[in-house]
Amino acid sequence: MVNSWQPMTQATTTPNTETAAAGKAGGARRPHGVTKVVVNDFAGHSFQLELTTALAAGGYDVTHCYCATNVTPHAAFDGPAAQAPRVTVQPIRTSSTFEKYRIGRRVLHELQYGMRSAGAHRHAEVVLSANMPLLSLAVVHASARRRGARHVVWLQDLQAGLVANVRGRGSAGVVARTLHFLERELLRRADHIVAISDTFATDVEAMGVASERIEVIENWSPISELPVTPKQNAWAERHGLADTFNFVYCGTLGTKHSPELLVALAEAMRHDGSASVVVVSEGSGARWLASERERLGLTNLVTLPYQAFEDLPMVLGSADVLLGLLEPGAGTYSVPSKVLSYLCAGRAILAAIPAENAAAQLIAHRAHAGVVTTHDPADFVAAATRLRANDLERARLGAAGRTYAEAAFDIGAIVARFEAVLRPRPEHTSRSTPTLTAKG
Repeated sequence: MVNSWQPMTQATTTPNTETAAAGKAGGARRPHGVTKVVVNDFAGHSFQLELTTALAAGGYDVTHCYCATNVTPHAAFDGPAAQAPRVTVQPIRTSSTFEKYRIGRRVLHELQYGMRSAGAHRHAEVVLSANMPLLSLAVVHASARRRGARHVVWLQDLQAGLVANVRGRGSAGVVARTLHFLERELLRRADHIVAISDTFATDVEAMGVASERIEVIENWSPISELPVTPKQNAWAERHGLADTFNFVYCGTLGTKHSPELLVALAEAMRHDGSASVVVVSEGSGARWLASERERLGLTNLVTLPYQAFEDLPMVLGSADVLLGLLEPGAGTYSVPSKVLSYLCAGRAILAAIPAENAAAQLIAHRAHAGVVTTHDPADFVAAATRLRANDLERARLGAAGRTYAEAAFDIGAIVARFEAVLRPRPEHTSRSTPTLTAKG
């Protein structure tokens, strides 16, 4: 089976629902030619695929690119959404598995991804780039300019901050300054910026980008693909989790997370015979957890690889509490998107996320869907213990999260805002940029 599991799942647009989807995406239009749009999401997330299918249902021809060699959960690119009319899915592969941590190989792979993406963009009139490494983004931007296409950056991370967060001087400082300069110049030269939070918008404006070229559109999760499921489901039965109390972490577990908190929680629950800590992930963090499980004899720490896409609602449904992690240093530049799919699942959330992070504000104050703690293991474990003991509180938090998701993740309203961004403003038409149109 193709590994297509992704914490943020895609909505399905099939031919017999195209008319309805087109209406949600902005209503009927009169044809003035077909606009060719590229959505290039390096990460391969499902909510970006939902945007692609919604645009295509509204009459645009959309090529959807992603990095097929990046080890991370991907959307169901072999599913119905990828087969929808006017959608072309174009996986982009580097020469080997995308290298994140060896600098020489990473530079090579970033350049490869950019150059191979540029080939897939050759007929594009608008390129929407998301989650793209900076060297890849630079190549894509240059290609778009050369071909006369508009370039819109969908800003998911301020990437220079990832390096600047590393302490010390010398080469790390030089790299951070170089990346900051490159990122600033790419954002200033883009035709438009879609920022996922007000904080990012403020940071981009401080770099010299005019406010009228910045639009804040928060991330979402395709809620129609995440029904609330019973805890005792087929997936939970297969993995022996139907009758245990489950703290579940799903998704990427890397350097900006704190996997040691999961170990601390498993240790604290070691003598609770009915409690498990379940981690569905791959990569360095998952490997470290597996080694700690063996070293400490933590039989209640269950580590699983990414699961098949169709099992995702049951994976989340098996949880009594869903877990989110983000290290303190990442608080100003990264928003963990897995939280959005958690909201759809109707389960209480426990998150060790910096209080200033947008996801922390969402969980605790906007959706009222969970508890946010510090990264002190004692605080994290204490909050987990309280949730373990309070059935009514967990039910209240989970229901509030689902209610929020149903109200906020309306793809019709979301795609209408993206269409407004994709259309060139009058001040840009003097550059002979193609006019964005769509056929109904």
